[in-house]
Parts: sequence; structure tokens; C-alpha cells
Amino acid sequence: MASTITKTINIQASPERVWEFLNNLANWPQWAIHNVFSATPGENGYWNMEGPRGTQHVKMLSNQEFGILDQEFNDPVEGNWLVPCRVVAGSEGAHFMMTFTKPTAMPDEPFYKAVELIEQEMGKLKELLEKS
Repeated sequence: MASTITKTINIQASPERVWEFLNNLANWPQWAIHNVFSATPGENGYWNMEGPRGTQHVKMLSNQEFGILDQEFNDPVEGNWLVPCRVVAGSEGAHFMMTFTKPTAMPDEPFYKAVELIEQEMGKLKELLEKS
């Protein structure tokens, strides 16, 4: 199996709106329903994300002009990893893409299970942004 997977979802909302919503880490518990139970500001630009594996520290490396929403994760169990994300304009709104590369310390099964859960979370994101 591949150790890098990209997931994409089309959202009928403006790219600017999608980018702004995702760039605000306080919004993550609304859509990252499997991985983020709460999000609070931490130190040095990181946010403390409480989830099923405990506290992760997440920092956005974002640039709205280019649609970049890269996420730097510091996980006490699985180590550090980068999740490159992009929001680009499409004919019916925005396309949101996330690329996951399996951290060396993470076993295969939890990685592929996490990717499945991300698909559900991306569906929740689409529902939230298209509803309002």
C-alpha cells in the first residue's frame, strides 16, 4: 500500500471562505469530529488539540494568497509530521486537498484507519460550509 495518500473534497463555497474557516483552528472541533475534541491556543503559534490519542500540538503554516493550509503536528505518540493542504478554486466553489504521509513511527493499520476517518471529517466540513 502507498505510504502517501491525498484526499480531495469539492465544497460549494468560495475558496476564501473555506480557507478562512480551516485556518481558524478554533473551528476544528466542528468538523474534525474523530480527531479533535477541543482546540485551545498554546505557545509559539501552536494549538493544543485534545483527541483520542491525547494532546497533539498543531501549528498552521498558511498562506491565503496561494491557498496553503499546511499543518505541522507534534504528536507525543506518533512523532512529528506535516500534512500539506490546499484550497483551490473550482467551477462550483472550492476544492480542499489534504496529503497524508505515514510517519515512520506509526504502524500501517492506524494510519489507514485514520485516513478513513478523515474522509468522514471532510464530509462533515463540506456539510458545515455548504449549509451556512
